[in-house]
Amino acid sequence: MTTRARAALGGWRASYALLALLWGCSFVLIATSLRSFAPTQVAWGRIVVGLVLLVGLLALRRERPRIARGLLGHVAVVAAAMTAVPFVLFGLAEQRVTSVLAGLVNATTPLFTAVFVALLVPTERPDRVQVAGLLLGFAGIAVLLGAWDPAAVDVVGGLMLLGATFCYGIGNAWSRRRLTGSGLSPVALPAVQLTLGGLMLTPFLLATPVPAQVDGGAAAALLALGLGGTGAAYILYWRVLEQAGATVTASVTYVIPVVSTTLGVVVLHETLHWYEPVGAVVVLTGVALTQWGVARRRSPVAAAAPAAVASAGAVR
Repeated sequence: MTTRARAALGGWRASYALLALLWGCSFVLIATSLRSFAPTQVAWGRIVVGLVLLVGLLALRRERPRIARGLLGHVAVVAAAMTAVPFVLFGLAEQRVTSVLAGLVNATTPLFTAVFVALLVPTERPDRVQVAGLLLGFAGIAVLLGAWDPAAVDVVGGLMLLGATFCYGIGNAWSRRRLTGSGLSPVALPAVQLTLGGLMLTPFLLATPVPAQVDGGAAAALLALGLGGTGAAYILYWRVLEQAGATVTASVTYVIPVVSTTLGVVVLHETLHWYEPVGAVVVLTGVALTQWGVARRRSPVAAAAPAAVASAGAVR
């Protein structure tokens, strides 16, 4: 193994850890931003700040995104499902529930992704292992939310969180079905998505009253959310995908809830109910089964293909 190869293998670990930290911090940062800003303002602000970072990177790469007219509608669907709608829903939900619960429910995203991939990609129908994983995962959601006692959790807030991850599932599957081979690099594509997502939210932003007073901590949290959880996270995601592969990158799903839960309890002094970590473990076990089912059915060449395609334009 060459020195360069060893450096690449060692380098992804730092990017992986930082990616998990940034995405895990997002839920605490949303909660802190909401002290001064409305959910729509938080969503729009993080999109714009993240977009500035990506545009700067595109400028350094001397890259100008060019998108085919026929793909614009598909990118708009992904922009709505991956940014505009879920970002607002997470903000609305965290006005009612803890950041701990938001971070744990976010772990259900791969379950919804698997469902919509099965619906939109006919060649990837789930096998028995994946179906078992989906059933187990959705049972875990009921445990996570304390479904046996509606008084124990804010039902509306819980539904908003599930609505956000439901949207992520649609966006992931739609990207897989419609945007593969779009010709846009892994930096240009999210930049276009953030642009469209910001435009979608602008009318709602203009209809939202401007805060009478802005807390410095809330403003700093929003800035960090945009730079870290929205902008830098895209770059780190593709770097890990390029250097470590799709399987390692997908495993960040298991680390994010640990970070978000720890920060919610330690930083915001939120309460952690016994059924929340138990439900999260059940959900993640279901996620593991669905991912194992996919890996088991793929040949080594097919499994490596997504990483190879992504690395063609990934950040270096």
